[in-house]
Order: sequence, then C-alpha cells, then structure tokens
Amino acid sequence: MSQQKTILVVTIDTEEDNWGQYRSGITCHNIGEIPRLQTIFDSHGVIPTYLVTYQVCQREEATRILSSIHNDGKCEIGAHLHPWNTPPETESFTEHNSMLKNLPAELQLAKLQTLSKKIESEFGVKPRSFRAGRWGLGSETVDALSACVFTVDTSVTPTMSWADEGNGPVYKETLKDPYYLSAMDKSKVDYKSILEISATIGYNRWPFGFWNNVYSIAEKKALRPFRLLGILNKTSILRKIWLSPEGMSTRDMITLADLLIKHDAKVLNLSFHSNTLLPGKTPFVKTPEEANEFYQRIDDVLKHLQASTHLLPLSLTEAASEINAEDL
Repeated sequence: MSQQKTILVVTIDTEEDNWGQYRSGITCHNIGEIPRLQTIFDSHGVIPTYLVTYQVCQREEATRILSSIHNDGKCEIGAHLHPWNTPPETESFTEHNSMLKNLPAELQLAKLQTLSKKIESEFGVKPRSFRAGRWGLGSETVDALSACVFTVDTSVTPTMSWADEGNGPVYKETLKDPYYLSAMDKSKVDYKSILEISATIGYNRWPFGFWNNVYSIAEKKALRPFRLLGILNKTSILRKIWLSPEGMSTRDMITLADLLIKHDAKVLNLSFHSNTLLPGKTPFVKTPEEANEFYQRIDDVLKHLQASTHLLPLSLTEAASEINAEDL
C-alpha cells in the first residue's frame, strides 16, 4: 500500500429523474434509491456530497431521505443548479440558456440565491459546495458563488469541450490537483476564494498532457472518417477515462486512479448522477441487472482504493479545508 495521503471525494448530482431540460412533468423518484447507495458509502467510511437541485428540494419525500442521512453526519448537502427549472425562470427556454454561464450575471446570481435559500430552508444548512448543471461554469458564475459565500466548486471537466452543446465551456487542460478560481471582479479581497476540485478525468497512459495532445489530434473533425478514436479506445492504446461508474468499467477507473496516486495527486473525485440509480432514467443504466452492476463497480473501486493508498474520504468542504490547511 502507498503511504501517501490521497483525499477521496464522492460528488453526486442529486437531481430529478428527467434526463435533459424540463420545466414540467418533473419527478424525483430516484432519490428513493439513495439509501441503498449510502450503505456502500457507510461500509467504506465515505462521506458523499449530494449536490441537490431546486426540484429535489421541492419534494418532501426526497428531502426527508436526504435529511435523514445528513442529520446522521453521513453526507454533505451541496448545490447543483439546473438553470432551466430554477427560479427565476425569466430567460427563454433554449439549449443555449441551459448553460448557466450564458445567462446574464444578475440572473445567474438570482438563481443561485434561490437555490441556496431553498437548500437552507429544507436542510437547515447553508450550502458551501457547488456544481453547475451541464458543467456550465463561467467567470460570472464564480462572482455569484463568491457573493453567496460558497467555498468549493466541482464544475470543471478537464480535457472536455461542451462548445457544441449550447455553447458550453471548453476545458482543454489536463488537471491533477485543485486550484483557485478567479472572479471577474478582482477588486474584491476574496476574488480567489473558490477552490476548484474538478472532476477526475485523464487517460490510461502517463503523462496526461502528452496523451491529451494525441487524443486531441485523433478527434479532429477531418480525421473522424478514419475512426481513430474508436481504434485507439478498442485496442487500449489510448483511452480517455472518467472516475465515474457511468460508462466506465471498474478496470478503467482503477487504471486512472492508480496512475494519479502514483504521480501524487492530492484528490480523487468519483462523480455520477443520482438518476442513474433508477433504471431507464439515464443512458448508463437501463435494467435492474445493470443497476446492480453499477453499485458493484462503486464498491469495487472503493475497496481497491482503500487497499492501495492511505485513503482520506472527505466531503467537498472538508476536502477544501484540508487542502487549504496545506497552503495550496
């Protein structure tokens, strides 16, 4: 076992059943599956961060389930903002506006204030951790987070581009460690007050920076007819991996985690969506059998991490405090 300390955060977009953008016909039945999930975390001493949407906060049964776990000290409640169904809904209902970063700064702030107040009202806690719906973080969003006294964000997806999906953000760099986000208004004393703990995304080969350049060339539009990405992935010459049980095998997640641990990563961020727990609600789990496999992948990865490194499982805000204490 590696003796280095590796922080593990588990971040779950805790949201409505609807996969996509909806303002009506919304249900949140998937929250009923969370107690089963929580038993896995409890068995490993993991403190997940449930990043909840406004729609989840509106459902009494959903808040009862999450409050019970939170009141037992077994999780953190953070914020996950779906702009399309978080008041005020004054913007047009378009894909462009589904990206929080594309909305006027004052509307971003207003929606974040609405969500924060709703979470505090339902759970009795001011949220301090955040993820933007569809990963749609922007500089003005950071201003809003600072104004609402958030301390940690987890909206960044290294190496991923969402430009073709509603003019979303583009994250070109490979990132291994947390860093501070800068607000647009640098006259503020706390303009670097938001710590970014990004999603854990990398490759099955090191160094990530070099292989990211290779991957970027292979995915260029002009080369798509040659299906280079498919060949690279199928042969395992080069594979992009998320530390997520959604679409990723246990083997791939362990490969990514082991590479990062070997190269002294401070934090691993295991992430997924709560609605994947309910078969048929997302593309990742379609049957009860696939749901069982999904839970098993989570359990297997956690077992491996505990056996291979000095694992420190923390909630998002706990992780931010731990990292700040190390004078990042």
